[in-house]
Amino acid sequence: MKHVVFAHRKLSFGGGERVLVEQVAALADLPVRISVLFNKDPDKRDVEPELRARHPRVEAVLHLPGAFGAWQWLRRNPADLLVVCNHKGVQRALPFLGRRPPVLVTLHEHYRRHLAKYRGIRKLVSEWIITWAFEEAVRAQLGDQPCTVIHPLYPRQGGVPPDAAAKAGARAALGLPEDAWVVGYAGQMDRRKDPVSTLHLAEALEQAFGRPLHMLLAGREEPATALALDQALAGSRLRERAVRTGPLADIGQAFMALDLYLMTSRNEGFFPIALLEAMERGVPVVVPTIGGISTQLRDGEGGFLIAKPDDRAPIAPALLEATARRVAEVMADPAAWEVQRRKAIALASGLAQGYDAAGRFRELVARWL
Repeated sequence: MKHVVFAHRKLSFGGGERVLVEQVAALADLPVRISVLFNKDPDKRDVEPELRARHPRVEAVLHLPGAFGAWQWLRRNPADLLVVCNHKGVQRALPFLGRRPPVLVTLHEHYRRHLAKYRGIRKLVSEWIITWAFEEAVRAQLGDQPCTVIHPLYPRQGGVPPDAAAKAGARAALGLPEDAWVVGYAGQMDRRKDPVSTLHLAEALEQAFGRPLHMLLAGREEPATALALDQALAGSRLRERAVRTGPLADIGQAFMALDLYLMTSRNEGFFPIALLEAMERGVPVVVPTIGGISTQLRDGEGGFLIAKPDDRAPIAPALLEATARRVAEVMADPAAWEVQRRKAIALASGLAQGYDAAGRFRELVARWL
């Protein structure tokens, strides 16, 4: 039985980790055994239960951060295929393996800094898996090895737009008023996601809208980000109307409670799954034009784009304020807002249906398995 090793940065909840789970699950019907190595946050194994549940032959899930440990383990447990996503220890060990397996690398971002992480192994890579069409950036930074585009649109149940009772129940569970306008963010919160800018966007929206807003921030907060939010909220006009939940057992409740989803990430990959989670529940989104987002979402078609330069810097305050004024005009018109809700549902449904990412991954790896 062939041995497939996935080497990933971490196993906490996130878009990259969702792709890892779906790649492993895509091989469940093949006669292969699976090992998963990861190199960050040994105590955060959020997706491990699902990995084991969705593939019956997941044998090892190991925190193995260093190059020497990875080298030793791979020598003792040879892989027939190695699928890497930002595992520094495995990447450093790879050139020193006597018997090197075929190597696939999943690339989520097209930024120079992200691609530079793989320069040391670029000649050892059999194929790059890119989550949207940024082949030119890969070739410019890493060489001419083939690229396969597999959007991270894996099979999913999808969220159902809530009726009034379901929405009221979600808000009650989260401590939010039933009849308020609720804006906010649900997902991992760290420096890259920049929730402090999300707060500033909500403040600008309230001022432009001319009515009180309530804010929801749902999800795990990295310690430094939590401190920055503490400080920002202390002086915010929304401080008495902001709810921070921390990690939730059912993040779907947060999406269900929202009227508008705000994302102010500094950089992203293809199209964050959180956007689908919101839109399929009839929640329009406000997002920057970074990564592959603007390849799928058109302004005013279920969401609103912040015309941010696609780099790793925060969004300029003036740009947040200009976006807030534009969005507030639509919020003030119930008929126009309902159009945005319906367009959000349609876009999310259209993206998620009819795209067999798991099948594309199986087709790609078939030559080695």
